[in-house]
Order: sequence, then structure tokens, then C-alpha cells
Amino acid sequence: VFLHHDQMWTLIGEILWDILVLLDEKALLELGTCTRYLLIQCERRRLGVFLQQVKSPEKRSAGKLRLSDDQHVSRKLCPPPKRLLRVQNTRSVQGALMKLSRVVKDEDQLVISSILPWVECGDQSTRACALRAVGRVCRFGHREAVSALMRCIRESSLNAAAMLELGNTLQRLVPSNDPDILKEIYQLLESNAFPVRHAALQALPHVCSKGDEKALEKILARVDDKDVEIREEAIRALGMVANADDHRALNCIIRGLRDESIYVRQAALEVVP
Repeated sequence: VFLHHDQMWTLIGEILWDILVLLDEKALLELGTCTRYLLIQCERRRLGVFLQQVKSPEKRSAGKLRLSDDQHVSRKLCPPPKRLLRVQNTRSVQGALMKLSRVVKDEDQLVISSILPWVECGDQSTRACALRAVGRVCRFGHREAVSALMRCIRESSLNAAAMLELGNTLQRLVPSNDPDILKEIYQLLESNAFPVRHAALQALPHVCSKGDEKALEKILARVDDKDVEIREEAIRALGMVANADDHRALNCIIRGLRDESIYVRQAALEVVP
């Protein structure tokens, strides 16, 4: 029986993967380091090993949080995640994500399928690292990746730094003013849940064009919101979306300089022309 060239390589790849599955994390790291052409397969398998080690959300005991507690937040700007997933070897996970994002030149679905779970899993720094990797390995318009990013916005479980990575990645993957994306963002801006509104407002400037009138209306409507964090993010969004000669935006920014919140005043100071 003669095998076609592509069939032969597919068979070899399947056999190789069956072997890699039997190796532990240390052996995979050494093999990938010593054998460069196996680097991608080894790093994919390492991510799979780490993903299996992710533990279920742990229940938190009742009582007050200490300032040193990893779930303590002094401001709603960085809301605590809805689920606390404990991940072992955080640095190794991030290292594997970055290696894959650097060595994969063409869109590789197997690599993408290994990276995407970490967008919604792990601590904030790991998720930010995964979001950055997705932006590098996925092509423009990758549906599965875009769906994962939109789920993150709906779940509103990312902190400010991770949300910035999400916005940058979303900007690389979707066209500006995509009607479907904007429609969903506008719907999320009307949510009753504060974290969802906040996440949607953070994402909006990354998916609309400069000077977009409807986006500006949505942002301007939130400049005087009762929540400090919404006012702060609205000011930042104005700085990204409004044109320099937009007097409505300029008036709101100037008003923000006199806001009772130091965070809003700081945001206005950063974006004032």
C-alpha cells in the first residue's frame, strides 16, 4: 500500500503526538529546546499539560479580605473574576504562549486551538499573555478567536491591563465599524451589570473609527454617569474616538478636569488636547 506524501506526513504527525502525550512537562521542555523542528509540537503539548492542571474554582471563606489577599480590590475598575481558577506553573504557561506566538508564521489551527483556552482561563497576567498571542497568530477575521474575545467582554472578568490587550487584539482581528460587533457592544453598554457596561466601554474605541458619530453619542451619554469608573472610561474613550476639533468632546474633557473623582480628573488630564 502506497501512501500519498501528505498522508504520510499526517501519519507521522499522529504517531509523534502519541509519543509526546506520554512525556512529562520537563521532558517536553528539553525536547523542544534541543530539537527545534519539534518546538511547536512540544509547546502545544506543554500547554495541554498545564490546562489539565487547572483546578476548579475554589470556594472562598466568609469574612473580610486582607489587603494582601489576591482577591482584594479597592476599586471596581478591576473587578474580581467571577471564578478563581488556580493555575500551576504560571510563568511556564506564559513562556509557552509567547514561544508559540513567535515561531508560528502562518495561521496554524492546531496552535490556535492550544492558545485560545487560556484567553478564558488562568490569572489576569496569563490571560493578557494569551490575548497578545492570539493577536499574533490569528488572521484578520478569525471567527473562533473573535467569539472568544466577545465572551470575555460579556463575562467582564478581565482587569484593566488584560482588557487593553483584548482591545488591541480585537482591533487586529475585526474591521473598524463592523456592524455586528458594534451592535453587540452597544447592547452590552445598556446592561444592568456595571462590570459589563465598563468592559463594553473599554472595548468600544478599538472597534469604531475615529470620529464615528454613533459611537461618540454612546460615549458622551456616559460622561456624567453616576459610577466613577464609567465616567473615567468615558473620558478616556473620548480621547481615542473624538476628533481634535470636536467641541462637545472638548467641553466634556474640560468638565472632567473639575470632577470630584481624582481618577476622572487624571483621565481628563491625560487626554486633553
